[in-house]
Amino acid sequence: MPVNKNAFTRYRVIDSTLRLHKFVKTKFLIEIFQDRYDLNVGATTINKDIRDMVNDSRLGFYAPIEKCSKEKAYYYPDNVDEIFPSIELQEDELNALIFYTKTLSHYKDIGIFKNFTNAIDKVVDAVKIEESQKKTSNRITIQPENFPKFLGSDLIPEIISGFDTNRKFNFDYKKHNSEEIKNHTLTPILLKEYDHLWYLIGKIEGKSFVTIFALDRILNFKLTDIKCDEITDFDAKKYFNHAFGIAVPEGEVENIVLQFDSWRGKYLISSPIHKSQQLLKEENGKLIFTFKLIPFHELYSKILSYGSSVRVLEPESLRLKIKEILNNTLKNY
Repeated sequence: MPVNKNAFTRYRVIDSTLRLHKFVKTKFLIEIFQDRYDLNVGATTINKDIRDMVNDSRLGFYAPIEKCSKEKAYYYPDNVDEIFPSIELQEDELNALIFYTKTLSHYKDIGIFKNFTNAIDKVVDAVKIEESQKKTSNRITIQPENFPKFLGSDLIPEIISGFDTNRKFNFDYKKHNSEEIKNHTLTPILLKEYDHLWYLIGKIEGKSFVTIFALDRILNFKLTDIKCDEITDFDAKKYFNHAFGIAVPEGEVENIVLQFDSWRGKYLISSPIHKSQQLLKEENGKLIFTFKLIPFHELYSKILSYGSSVRVLEPESLRLKIKEILNNTLKNY
């Protein structure tokens, strides 16, 4: 039976409290829920939870909770077996889980990620940790970059279902630079995120090459009953090796050399912009990096975003392209 996170937490707290104290009154549990978990739980809910823990076959706990008429409190008899699976994590492992689930929170508008986050929360709640560790964990504050919910995010669960059942997709697609709408039947290969947007990569029926579709431009998406074609000539790990961004243009891989002001270059050292990035040398207050890339629009945009703190040294064709864009930009002012 699916159990929501709050109910799971209540069961866990009731169980652990009964193991720590000889007698436990409903009022004491209400205080624990409020003070430690910021949950407003009433006596009616707690009493129902205890009945369910004892009798509900769908939960399967069959907790041997008894009630003392004299103390007007609940208690466990001696030597009660564990009713929850035992999960042992080190403190650094627990903190890693907490960090991960809080980082995922910026995808909370996408149903499948919400479910995943709730699943991690249940694992964290199930871990046997000291109260002091619990309080320390609650102090962890993480604020990932926020961005609006993008169009097409509602397609992700159905897309993943299609991958799991090995079925082709059918949808209409409208490019930003065109009013034409085309229909496609696709064997999906990969779902990829780039710059806070999601893209579907696959092979169109009757085509030998790979095509990339932005989810925000997909219309009338549906799963077909047609099994996917077998794809043997595509390596997702290698496909984007020399691309900057989501597009993989035709062309030769070039050795790109960029010179950065020292302060800007140090940001690249701590946060590389591409996996082929290498620090070539540092001289005269400048840091020089090399990259193995196919020059294309997204690379141009990235270079231009650094303003006057970057200079293209090689290749000459890229240097001239950036210069051309800058000259055309100046004409707008």
